[in-house]
Amino acid sequence: MNIQNAWAPWQLTGYFEEPGHPFKIINVSINAGGNVIYQVQSGTINNIVPVIDDYISATEVLLNRVTAGVADPPTAELTSVNYDATTLTSYIALRSGPDATTNDFPSSDVTSARYPVVIGGNDPLVADTDTQSFIFLGTITVDSTTAPTTFTVSQNVTGSLWGDRLKLGTLTAQYYYARV
Repeated sequence: MNIQNAWAPWQLTGYFEEPGHPFKIINVSINAGGNVIYQVQSGTINNIVPVIDDYISATEVLLNRVTAGVADPPTAELTSVNYDATTLTSYIALRSGPDATTNDFPSSDVTSARYPVVIGGNDPLVADTDTQSFIFLGTITVDSTTAPTTFTVSQNVTGSLWGDRLKLGTLTAQYYYARV
């Protein structure tokens, strides 16, 4: 700590951690199987915590999982099918849809396929439909999709979200998002 001036910033030798935020892609690394693994910090869409496919347990787990009183975010895995073949980029997206019975957006039924889920995909131009919408949280780009050794992470969303779904007649539903 520097106490020479009252306005001097805190200084910690050899330590710097970038501040976190909801939906931040974190702890990206390459696992023993040669695939990229990552976590996403907990966030909400319309006050609903999404799930992510935890590759360790092979189940969908809420982003805000706690184990023994400590935050324990699930870890997702990207395989070669999760990357765009040309750009070697995986697009980390939040997919959600309206409740099948009430049309509330997003669905709050965690057992529904329309419940918000964080996914990694190979298509940056996924079109919204009446039953699902996509917002890209960020990207992970690798040097090789079969045996990556390096990666770059880019972040698009830096906070929790509020989303609206507008459906008029036979037109495809439109989705709008704002950071909260």
